[in-house]
Amino acid sequence: MSKKTLFVLLIVLLIVLAPYTILPPMMGSLVGRILQDQLGLQKTPQVAVESSPGLMMYAGSFSKALVSVEGFELAGVKTDRIVMYLDPFNVNIIESATGGELSTEKPLSGVLRGEFSEENTLRFAQLGAAVPVQEIQLEDDEVVLKMAVGLGSPATVRGRLFLQDGSLIFEPRQIEGAPQQLLAVVGFAYPVSGLPFGAEISGVDVRKDRLILSARIQKIPLGEPIG
Repeated sequence: MSKKTLFVLLIVLLIVLAPYTILPPMMGSLVGRILQDQLGLQKTPQVAVESSPGLMMYAGSFSKALVSVEGFELAGVKTDRIVMYLDPFNVNIIESATGGELSTEKPLSGVLRGEFSEENTLRFAQLGAAVPVQEIQLEDDEVVLKMAVGLGSPATVRGRLFLQDGSLIFEPRQIEGAPQQLLAVVGFAYPVSGLPFGAEISGVDVRKDRLILSARIQKIPLGEPIG
């Protein structure tokens, strides 16, 4: 096989592999730098992009993008991790590669999920409750609070978390170590506001040892060219 033939085969191989080895990290880097700038992050978030089939990337079509950010504050409380699932989007590959910015047909959009440990979820309760909250325990679909109700030993309150009018609501269902009448004063509401990109809170999921808040992002501004 001649050198010329080998060279041609190498070029063909690079073209075929580009959607799997070159374009994903390039687009992921652009998206990550934009989000770092927009969110004021010290570190660039991890971004993984892909398309199915992979050759659709040549047309600038990306069917999936996963963004992961650690330690970002959401609704006034520190998260353990934020994951953004971006909707399918189309990119002008040439403009994006040469201009140092992400050039898309439409604004990026998607779903944001914020994960909170028990320690960080405790801040929601402490900020929202009128009665001091000392401890929190998260179970599947249930929240257990230790609350100082002024009777010496803390009371144990069991209940559920749900969303109502943009607020995180704790609805107490059972109290131990205190009169049942106190159920009326141990609930709380915490407004979930100030989410990035004007995201609107859409769901809450209580699992063992963690809380997950979901929100819908309608538009992620791309901002000025970066680079």
